[in-house]
Amino acid sequence: MKLILTRHGETEENIKKLYQGWLPGTLTKRGKDQAKLLAKRLKDVEIDVIYTSDLKRCLETAKEIAKFHKNAKFVKEKLLREMNHGIYNGVSTKLKYWEELEGGRFDTRAKNAESLRDFWKRIQTFYKKIIKKHINQTVLIMTHGGSTCFVQGMIYSKPIEEAVKIEKLKNTAITEFEIKKDGKYKTLCKNCEKHLNE
Repeated sequence: MKLILTRHGETEENIKKLYQGWLPGTLTKRGKDQAKLLAKRLKDVEIDVIYTSDLKRCLETAKEIAKFHKNAKFVKEKLLREMNHGIYNGVSTKLKYWEELEGGRFDTRAKNAESLRDFWKRIQTFYKKIIKKHINQTVLIMTHGGSTCFVQGMIYSKPIEEAVKIEKLKNTAITEFEIKKDGKYKTLCKNCEKHLNE
Protein backbone atom coordinates (compact mmCIF):
# COMPACT_ATOMS: atom_id res chain seq x y z
CA MET A 1 0.00 0.00 0.00
CA LYS A 2 1.06 3.52 -0.72
CA LEU A 3 -0.41 5.67 2.05
CA ILE A 4 -0.54 9.46 1.82
CA LEU A 5 -1.37 10.98 5.20
CA THR A 6 -2.36 14.63 5.35
CA ARG A 7 -4.20 17.19 7.47
CA HIS A 8 -6.87 19.79 6.75
CA GLY A 9 -6.05 23.42 5.95
CA GLU A 10 -5.59 26.06 8.63
CA THR A 11 -8.75 26.98 10.53
CA GLU A 12 -9.95 29.96 12.57
CA GLU A 13 -9.82 27.66 15.60
CA ASN A 14 -6.16 26.78 14.89
CA ILE A 15 -5.29 30.48 14.95
CA LYS A 16 -7.23 31.04 18.18
CA LYS A 17 -5.59 27.91 19.69
CA LEU A 18 -8.85 26.20 20.61
CA TYR A 19 -9.66 22.51 21.05
CA GLN A 20 -11.59 21.87 17.84
CA GLY A 21 -12.47 18.27 18.55
CA TRP A 22 -15.76 17.46 16.88
CA LEU A 23 -16.58 21.06 15.96
CA PRO A 24 -16.83 21.52 12.17
CA GLY A 25 -14.01 24.07 12.01
CA THR A 26 -13.83 27.01 9.60
CA LEU A 27 -11.03 27.20 7.07
CA THR A 28 -9.28 30.57 6.92
CA LYS A 29 -8.45 32.16 3.56
CA ARG A 30 -4.94 30.78 4.07
CA GLY A 31 -6.42 27.35 4.84
CA LYS A 32 -8.42 27.40 1.59
CA ASP A 33 -5.30 28.42 -0.34
CA GLN A 34 -3.34 25.61 1.36
CA ALA A 35 -6.01 23.11 0.26
CA LYS A 36 -5.74 24.28 -3.37
CA LEU A 37 -1.93 24.08 -3.29
CA LEU A 38 -2.07 20.58 -1.79
CA ALA A 39 -4.52 19.50 -4.49
CA LYS A 40 -2.22 20.90 -7.17
CA ARG A 41 0.73 18.99 -5.70
CA LEU A 42 -1.20 15.71 -5.78
CA LYS A 43 -2.99 16.17 -9.11
CA ASP A 44 -0.70 13.80 -11.04
CA VAL A 45 -0.48 11.15 -8.30
CA GLU A 46 -2.66 8.10 -8.92
CA ILE A 47 -5.01 7.77 -5.94
CA ASP A 48 -7.45 4.87 -5.66
CA VAL A 49 -9.36 5.99 -2.59
CA ILE A 50 -9.66 9.13 -0.48
CA TYR A 51 -10.67 8.61 3.14
CA THR A 52 -11.62 11.83 4.89
CA SER A 53 -12.95 12.74 8.30
CA ASP A 54 -16.59 13.76 7.93
CA LEU A 55 -15.96 17.07 9.73
CA LYS A 56 -16.28 20.18 7.56
CA ARG A 57 -12.64 21.33 7.73
CA CYS A 58 -11.42 18.01 6.37
CA LEU A 59 -14.22 17.59 3.85
CA GLU A 60 -13.54 21.00 2.31
CA THR A 61 -9.82 20.26 2.04
CA ALA A 62 -10.36 16.75 0.65
CA LYS A 63 -12.85 17.97 -1.96
CA GLU A 64 -10.14 20.19 -3.46
CA ILE A 65 -7.99 17.07 -3.97
CA ALA A 66 -10.94 15.07 -5.32
CA LYS A 67 -11.44 17.62 -8.14
CA PHE A 68 -8.33 16.15 -9.79
CA HIS A 69 -9.20 12.53 -8.98
CA LYS A 70 -12.65 11.89 -10.43
CA ASN A 71 -12.14 8.11 -10.44
CA ALA A 72 -10.96 7.85 -6.83
CA LYS A 73 -13.48 6.50 -4.36
CA PHE A 74 -14.38 9.26 -1.86
CA VAL A 75 -15.24 7.97 1.62
CA LYS A 76 -16.45 10.13 4.53
CA GLU A 77 -15.20 8.35 7.64
CA LYS A 78 -16.40 9.24 11.14
CA LEU A 79 -13.63 7.08 12.65
CA LEU A 80 -11.10 9.66 11.38
CA ARG A 81 -12.50 12.51 13.46
CA GLU A 82 -10.28 14.41 15.89
CA MET A 83 -10.52 13.48 19.57
CA ASN A 84 -13.87 14.49 21.03
CA HIS A 85 -13.19 16.87 23.93
CA GLY A 86 -16.87 17.04 24.88
CA ILE A 87 -17.65 20.16 26.90
CA TYR A 88 -14.10 21.39 26.16
CA ASN A 89 -14.59 21.55 22.38
CA GLY A 90 -14.06 25.23 21.51
CA VAL A 91 -12.10 25.96 24.71
CA SER A 92 -8.52 27.33 24.79
CA THR A 93 -5.79 24.69 24.52
CA LYS A 94 -4.03 26.47 27.39
CA LEU A 95 -6.45 24.60 29.66
CA LYS A 96 -5.02 21.11 30.19
CA TYR A 97 -8.39 19.88 31.42
CA TRP A 98 -7.33 16.26 31.97
CA GLU A 99 -5.03 17.42 34.78
CA GLU A 100 -8.12 18.44 36.77
CA LEU A 101 -10.00 15.17 36.29
CA GLU A 102 -9.54 11.65 37.64
CA GLY A 103 -8.23 8.82 35.50
CA GLY A 104 -4.82 10.00 34.33
CA ARG A 105 -3.92 11.39 30.94
CA PHE A 106 -4.94 8.37 28.88
CA ASP A 107 -8.18 7.40 30.59
CA THR A 108 -9.66 10.73 31.68
CA ARG A 109 -12.99 11.33 29.99
CA ALA A 110 -14.52 14.80 30.30
CA LYS A 111 -18.30 15.23 30.13
CA ASN A 112 -19.63 14.16 26.69
CA ALA A 113 -16.05 13.40 25.60
CA GLU A 114 -13.84 10.42 24.82
CA SER A 115 -10.58 9.57 26.54
CA LEU A 116 -7.25 9.47 24.71
CA ARG A 117 -7.45 5.68 24.90
CA ASP A 118 -10.94 5.72 23.34
CA PHE A 119 -9.55 7.91 20.56
CA TRP A 120 -6.57 5.57 20.08
CA LYS A 121 -8.84 2.53 19.77
CA ARG A 122 -11.02 4.33 17.24
CA ILE A 123 -8.05 5.14 14.98
CA GLN A 124 -6.80 1.57 15.46
CA THR A 125 -10.16 0.25 14.21
CA PHE A 126 -9.90 2.42 11.11
CA TYR A 127 -6.29 1.48 10.37
CA LYS A 128 -6.88 -2.26 10.70
CA LYS A 129 -9.81 -1.97 8.30
CA ILE A 130 -7.94 -0.15 5.53
CA ILE A 131 -4.66 -2.07 5.77
CA LYS A 132 -6.52 -5.29 4.92
CA LYS A 133 -8.77 -3.77 2.28
CA HIS A 134 -6.32 -1.66 0.28
CA ILE A 135 -2.90 -3.34 0.58
CA ASN A 136 -2.28 -3.09 -3.19
CA GLN A 137 -3.68 0.41 -3.67
CA THR A 138 -2.80 4.07 -3.11
CA VAL A 139 -4.82 5.54 -0.26
CA LEU A 140 -5.04 9.17 0.82
CA ILE A 141 -6.12 9.90 4.40
CA MET A 142 -7.37 13.42 5.16
CA THR A 143 -7.64 13.91 8.89
CA HIS A 144 -6.76 16.00 11.96
CA GLY A 145 -3.64 16.78 14.00
CA GLY A 146 -4.21 14.25 16.78
CA SER A 147 -5.37 11.61 14.32
CA THR A 148 -2.16 12.01 12.27
CA CYS A 149 -0.14 11.10 15.38
CA PHE A 150 -2.15 7.97 16.00
CA VAL A 151 -2.19 6.76 12.37
CA GLN A 152 1.61 7.08 12.40
CA GLY A 153 1.66 5.26 15.74
CA MET A 154 -0.13 2.32 14.09
CA ILE A 155 2.35 2.23 11.22
CA TYR A 156 5.35 2.40 13.58
CA SER A 157 3.77 -0.23 15.90
CA LYS A 158 4.10 2.14 18.87
CA PRO A 159 2.04 1.94 22.07
CA ILE A 160 -0.23 4.87 22.92
CA GLU A 161 2.31 6.22 25.42
CA GLU A 162 4.79 6.77 22.56
CA ALA A 163 2.26 7.61 19.84
CA VAL A 164 1.14 10.75 21.71
CA LYS A 165 4.71 12.08 21.38
CA ILE A 166 4.79 11.76 17.58
CA GLU A 167 4.87 15.11 15.82
CA LYS A 168 1.50 16.20 14.42
CA LEU A 169 1.33 17.00 10.74
CA LYS A 170 1.21 20.71 9.95
CA ASN A 171 -1.82 21.98 8.04
CA THR A 172 -1.88 20.25 4.60
CA ALA A 173 1.58 18.74 5.13
CA ILE A 174 2.13 15.23 3.77
CA THR A 175 3.71 12.14 5.28
CA GLU A 176 3.90 9.29 2.80
CA PHE A 177 4.58 5.59 3.33
CA GLU A 178 4.97 2.37 1.42
CA ILE A 179 3.53 -0.42 3.58
CA LYS A 180 4.01 -4.14 2.92
CA LYS A 181 1.64 -6.98 3.84
CA ASP A 182 3.93 -7.97 6.72
CA GLY A 183 3.67 -4.45 8.20
CA LYS A 184 7.16 -3.35 7.17
CA TYR A 185 7.16 0.21 5.92
CA LYS A 186 9.29 2.77 4.16
CA THR A 187 8.84 6.50 4.81
CA LEU A 188 8.91 8.41 1.51
CA CYS A 189 8.46 11.90 2.97
CA LYS A 190 7.64 13.29 6.40
CA ASN A 191 5.58 16.37 7.35
CA CYS A 192 6.46 17.83 3.95
CA GLU A 193 4.88 21.15 3.01
CA LYS A 194 7.00 22.11 0.00
CA HIS A 195 3.82 22.84 -2.00
CA LEU A 196 3.20 25.82 0.31
CA ASN A 197 6.57 27.35 -0.53
CA GLU A 198 6.50 27.10 -4.32
